[in-house]
Amino acid sequence: MHDLWVNYPAVPEQEAAVAGALRALLERGDPLPAEYGPPEGAGAARQAIGALLGLAPGQAVALTCGGQSALGVAFAAALAAAGPGRRRIAMEAHSFPMARHFLALEGVPTLGLPMDAEGMDPAALEQALGGPEPPGVLYLMPVVHNPLGLTYSAARLEALAAIAARHGLWVVEDEAYAFLADPARRPPSLASLLPERVFGMWSLSKMVSLSLRLGAVSTPAGRLADAAEQIRIRGLTANPVIAAATALLAGDGTAARLMAAKRAEGAARRALARARAAEVSLAPATPFRLAGDEAPFFRLSLGGEAERDRLAAGLRRLAPLLRG
Repeated sequence: MHDLWVNYPAVPEQEAAVAGALRALLERGDPLPAEYGPPEGAGAARQAIGALLGLAPGQAVALTCGGQSALGVAFAAALAAAGPGRRRIAMEAHSFPMARHFLALEGVPTLGLPMDAEGMDPAALEQALGGPEPPGVLYLMPVVHNPLGLTYSAARLEALAAIAARHGLWVVEDEAYAFLADPARRPPSLASLLPERVFGMWSLSKMVSLSLRLGAVSTPAGRLADAAEQIRIRGLTANPVIAAATALLAGDGTAARLMAAKRAEGAARRALARARAAEVSLAPATPFRLAGDEAPFFRLSLGGEAERDRLAAGLRRLAPLLRG
């Protein structure tokens, strides 16, 4: 079975890098934590990881036990900021299924808005905000969108940021796959355009290694305590040893090198898919579709197979089916 369902970017050297960081921690002889630390994580680890993420000016960062946890904390903190009268969340018509599932479990109503090649339609957002139940939070994945793979234009992000500012919207910006975009070509983050109203999230598990199980959530100035309380009450505090190891990888440049290697591998895999694109596992589009009805598409994930040769073999099996 060739796995074209899951999408986890990996490179061979990542596990050795994590093992090396853990060994370095032990050899350094620092005492292991013997008491509960702050729920948002130790200051030194947050500083090193925040520098790796490139936080927007004025924003703070908290660490969690995974990217999914970071997203949940970002949602909870943004909803708390919006207040009880504006608990509806506007999001893209096709979006990350686990975000939808989390919000459903929390009893938070959602509204899927149409998209085009540049991202969410600003006119549709304006219309929703003028309706009888305007959303209080906007959730977007602007850079390397899951599942569509698109990246918003800078002009589209500026338009959406202006709407959010004008209507008092709080924003959750999902940066889970943004590290795969060329840093020199990606648009500005929403957090950099509207730092006082944007909560961001990252998955260090994807950026470095799944063995880390570490996430990060950024907050506007004055909102770190809100995120920390959500982390504390939900039991989502990051493992301090894992956070310290990740901080080492961030501080010595290893994490950045792994991210660059994953970008290069992703580019090679996209080229392979374009050139070639049965025993393959594909992700149906229905879980990503906010309406929940059947969608005549599927998600082709190029990060499921660890070896590029197996990916090529899977694409060869798939190509005749796509040609019909």
